[in-house]
Amino acid sequence: MFEIRTSDLPGVLALRAPGSRDARGSFHKLMHAPSLAAAGLRTDFAEVYCSTSAGGVIRGMHFQVPPHQHAKLVWCLSGAVTDVVLDLRRGSPGYGRAVALDLDGAAPAGVYIPEGCAHGFAVRSSAATLLYLVTSVHAPAADVGIRWDSFGFDWGIAHPTLSDRDSLHPGLDAFDTPF
Repeated sequence: MFEIRTSDLPGVLALRAPGSRDARGSFHKLMHAPSLAAAGLRTDFAEVYCSTSAGGVIRGMHFQVPPHQHAKLVWCLSGAVTDVVLDLRRGSPGYGRAVALDLDGAAPAGVYIPEGCAHGFAVRSSAATLLYLVTSVHAPAADVGIRWDSFGFDWGIAHPTLSDRDSLHPGLDAFDTPF
């Protein structure tokens, strides 16, 4: 069903959607609970979001803290992004490390992000649209982040467009992980 590849962080998986293209366009399956469950992934998604971002935008690094933590399934529907996942799980062999995956809507690519990881992305095309499925309902008081430039990742964008919120997140070194 889905092509699933592991990454350098435990539980972070790169996905390719099954589908087809013809003269009319394309058709892809982005959610199939039995296939995801067979791979040991959560399928109890509670909310779905869609974001559109201009080129040069960096969004992140976002997550929710317990008891509202969630796993995410993120798909790039159009455009191209560098998707970044930062491991915040105490005791994980990947703790404090990030992995980057190139996602491109031309061949729908996604990433599965387990609980305890921060997520963000940089838009490499003129615009990009991402779809997010999350396993918990948004809880504003639990919705936090790590500053995008605080964990040694080279985003490849000299002067990114950022939200005020993302600019003000604490750095990784100031974050006491609850995961």
